[in-house]
Amino acid sequence: MNRRKKLPPNKHENICIYCNKCKKYFFWTQKKKKLPDGQIKTLEPKCGETSNNFSKCPSFEKHKFRSRFHIPGSNMSKVSKTFDTTSYQEAVIKAIEFKKNFTKDTFTTTESNHIKKTGFLFDTQIEYLNFLDNVDVPEHQKVQRSDKHINEQSKSLEQFNEALQKNGINKKILPIHKITDTHVGYFHSYLTKDHEYANKTYNKKISALKSFYQWAIDTYELPNKNPFLKVKQRSTKKNNATITKKEFYNLINSKNMCKENGEVTIGIKRKLKRNLYRDYLKDGIELCLHTGGRREEVVELKWNMIHTLNKEMYYIEFNNLKVERILGDGFNDNVKTNIIPITKDLKELLLRLGYNQYKNSDNYILCPDRSNQSTETIMDNLSKGFTHFYKRLNTGKQLQLKCLRKTYLTYLKLATNEDMKKLDSHTTDEILNKHYLDTSVINKAISEMRIFSR
Repeated sequence: MNRRKKLPPNKHENICIYCNKCKKYFFWTQKKKKLPDGQIKTLEPKCGETSNNFSKCPSFEKHKFRSRFHIPGSNMSKVSKTFDTTSYQEAVIKAIEFKKNFTKDTFTTTESNHIKKTGFLFDTQIEYLNFLDNVDVPEHQKVQRSDKHINEQSKSLEQFNEALQKNGINKKILPIHKITDTHVGYFHSYLTKDHEYANKTYNKKISALKSFYQWAIDTYELPNKNPFLKVKQRSTKKNNATITKKEFYNLINSKNMCKENGEVTIGIKRKLKRNLYRDYLKDGIELCLHTGGRREEVVELKWNMIHTLNKEMYYIEFNNLKVERILGDGFNDNVKTNIIPITKDLKELLLRLGYNQYKNSDNYILCPDRSNQSTETIMDNLSKGFTHFYKRLNTGKQLQLKCLRKTYLTYLKLATNEDMKKLDSHTTDEILNKHYLDTSVINKAISEMRIFSR
């Protein structure tokens, strides 16, 4: 017979009653309270569903003894286990045995105290993301990372947790030093079978977990070897394809690149409709082609970055954001700036975008109104928009926005006869000294370079 369960006044610390009906924990079932007039009143907790006193709960057969305790070394994590018994005494015995076995399986007596301090996977992941965001990091160790980079790391950690959960492993009670090849194997299968990621994406996800675990090893001096180091990099095919004149003009043609053709359906479980067309998409793509800049560089271009000679547009100068960010503050003072010659094509484009009206101003060249969208949003829209509208051409090729930079550099090389390295920030050649600029290279590019000669 299933009797009503109750807890004694001085119950065992790890025992409670859990109701499978209202999903409520009861850590006491009756207690006495002395009123101001000296009388003693009996109190009971209320049922989470009917608000009746605990002793009057109609679903008492759903009540179960449960052991629930805080996991040593974690922030808020708790572990629990339900016992199929009607006897409080038997439940206490099972609770003591459960905690003893859990502690024994989780922490071995030979492990040093600093390993126990590391806590569990989920807690360590939170600490790592805080570290990436420079939370409580000493000033001399801070590194400026983009929000996009931190979000990508966070997403990879979240997917690792999903892979573990799929295999019955709780991220909140898995000690960080207990991660093995088995767990890495679960993640490998999750990436390759569940999501069927391309090799490049697979490598990025593994790299994120490799960096996270190496940080944990260094931070807590774990004796472990990094299990993610054993994962082999998957081969990736380098795509050096450029866009042709016909493809480019078909791409930006208003019959192809328009709002009516911009609708897509995204999402796997939850299908959402989205329109990838933006008013600035065509201008942004043309700027990418005629400057050869990376997405962020193009989106961050301002009118006051344009230098003139004899009152004519001559070149654009802007910081190499990628290299500066990698080197960090205090180490990036000598990173040379990027120089973009104002070619005939680029001059025509800048005039059309409003050079005469906005020259020397601090306004952005592309999408000057940034009140409702960030640099990252515009960058994302350019990439996705290019890919979507290029696919509609059915050329048989798979091109991405970065092909425009490759196209630009190809034509620049032809125009400058190898002197392009003086304009390309990837090389160590100096073109900018304190008071000198190699004008001959710029003049050659301006006079001879025309992408898609007309």
